[in-house]
Amino acid sequence: MSQASDVLGITRRASAAAILPAFMTYALLGEAQAAVPARRGAAQRWIARQDEIGRALSRGAMKPVDWCLEVERLGREVDLGELLATVNRSRLTAAAPGSAHDPAKRFVRFLDDHGEPRRLAYGAALFAFRPDDVITPHGHRHMVSAHMVVDGKFRVRNFDRIGDAEDAMIVRPTRDFVAGVGKVSTMCSQRDNIHWFVPIGGKPAMTFDVIISGLDAGRPDYDIKAIDVLGGRSRRDGTILAPVMDFEASSRKYTVHV
Repeated sequence: MSQASDVLGITRRASAAAILPAFMTYALLGEAQAAVPARRGAAQRWIARQDEIGRALSRGAMKPVDWCLEVERLGREVDLGELLATVNRSRLTAAAPGSAHDPAKRFVRFLDDHGEPRRLAYGAALFAFRPDDVITPHGHRHMVSAHMVVDGKFRVRNFDRIGDAEDAMIVRPTRDFVAGVGKVSTMCSQRDNIHWFVPIGGKPAMTFDVIISGLDAGRPDYDIKAIDVLGGRSRRDGTILAPVMDFEASSRKYTVHV
């Protein structure tokens, strides 16, 4: 994963158009409808509520942890099949490729009734994983993100970012679980700031992500750094002093077999 802006799936400068292939759409819709009961709210309400809480977060009226909890709740209520159909009718734009085992990224711009991109308080992206693609462990600043599994399964590992040292982060393991279709994983500065996604079962997988950056006035929109949690030094209090590493080295070390 590079540190270019398109890592987040929210760049406005990407120009290469991409279309989610029809056969993939049908496969995702079929799995989503089979895995998630049709008990849910309309996709348009989900899109609007995400915008509402995104604006509240950006103006300081909502805490990042509360944003995470609300996004997770929305994920349990939305009709996933309907949401994916709406995504497929949106404007999809391919991101520049990253490291060798980065998933392919497509930025998603939802459209209004006139076919024009909606101005929303969040960015959205699809991340399509081949069986050997990995989002390697990394930490964030100045942003929040949510990742909904829409195809396949992932092993998700999270760590709280307790502090920083020279060329390292102090982290504490928090979660290690399998996420199937419909599960939402979130991160913010206060909770699960480091995440690590590995598709399991030797099959492709995909996430649909929501990202809000630029949350700290006067600071960069975001800062993302890969860390070596397995090569870090365990400390008596249960934390790990994990060295910062570049994303190319991270991609070589953190494969699907780790």
